Amino acid sequence: MYRAVALILAFVAAFVFFAVRLADDPVRALQQPVVRPAPEAFEVAGTPGTNGEDAKRSDADRGNAKIGDFQAPEHVPDYEILEENPDRRNGARATRLLIDTRAREEEYFVLIARDLKSHYSDYDAVSVEFTDTEDVLFYNDDPLTRDLLIYYGGALIFNSYEGAYYLGYIYGPPNMKGYYVKAAD
Repeated sequence: MYRAVALILAFVAAFVFFAVRLADDPVRALQQPVVRPAPEAFEVAGTPGTNGEDAKRSDADRGNAKIGDFQAPEHVPDYEILEENPDRRNGARATRLLIDTRAREEEYFVLIARDLKSHYSDYDAVSVEFTDTEDVLFYNDDPLTRDLLIYYGGALIFNSYEGAYYLGYIYGPPNMKGYYVKAAD
């Protein structure tokens, strides 16, 4: 027991000795690190001076990083836009679409979503509902006939990071294709 106390006192004495000795030495400044600019991570849309369209774009649209490919596919199943509801929130320009199509497979919905992505490339986000009005006697934009529709799937199209945030992806887009498509089970 006495040895343990003596050992502890020796450590405390050594600590005090070195603490007093270091207190007399001046503190040395650390070397300043070399700082360089970060590399560009994303392609920036709207580089000034490339064509006349840039002058037409608003300042809010300049510098937005675009997501995905905006090339329309060669073969797209037939579809018709029944409703289009534009919206703007938190600086994002978006629209909601109700699409009438005979297609039921997810692979066809992907082709339609890619086609819509190319047509709505100036929007930040597009949400899509797929339905088929073949069994409905008539469709107009009223709630009674809308309740009769069967939904076969949907798509979320995000053309920019603001669009992904608008659609609820607060940590960034779920993929870099620029769309998420799901067919109903």
